Amino acid sequence: MDRDTKKNAFVSKPFDELTAEELYEILKSRNEIFVIEQNCIYQDCDDRDQGFHVFCRDDRGRVTAYMRIYRIDEEPEVYLVDGQAIWSGNLTEEQMKRGTRMADYDRTERAGSPDPEPGPDEVTVQMGRVLTLDHGQGLGRELLREGIHTAWDIMGAGRIFIEAEEDVEGYYAKAGFVRTSDVFLKDNIPHIHMELRKVW
Repeated sequence: MDRDTKKNAFVSKPFDELTAEELYEILKSRNEIFVIEQNCIYQDCDDRDQGFHVFCRDDRGRVTAYMRIYRIDEEPEVYLVDGQAIWSGNLTEEQMKRGTRMADYDRTERAGSPDPEPGPDEVTVQMGRVLTLDHGQGLGRELLREGIHTAWDIMGAGRIFIEAEEDVEGYYAKAGFVRTSDVFLKDNIPHIHMELRKVW
């Protein structure tokens, strides 16, 4: 849904409502940031795009801020292999057999008490592919606010899960996200798991 009609207004759309032009601009911006800028060769179209897409475009039609949000039933796994914590998507079956699943982060150290386990009917969504092309304009803050709105009010989620690059932990922490894992490598970039729970 469009929240506004002015330049840089944020839009939240399910995958099947994206126009061909919007999808093209989304994929172009994702490629610019995650493949070219980060020099990271990976499969971007990974069958997880059939959720919601939150984005804004400039007056040339370029997607300048973006994230995708989709429902998950299980969190992605991280394995300890040869002393290194690595995201399962970057491992072969043989490496996973040789490794061990990374233990859950000790949340009691950070919060003083363990977080509640999700209820059987609680919807968990994952945010990902978060990017901004134009910096210093507050787009990142607006993007995160719109993403949280989409998760809570449109998708009916009670919990948001993210795999955040370690160096942007503070960006998510300002919005209330809490770290829930130790550092692990995903596509050779240090990441952490974080979550945000809805206050009912």
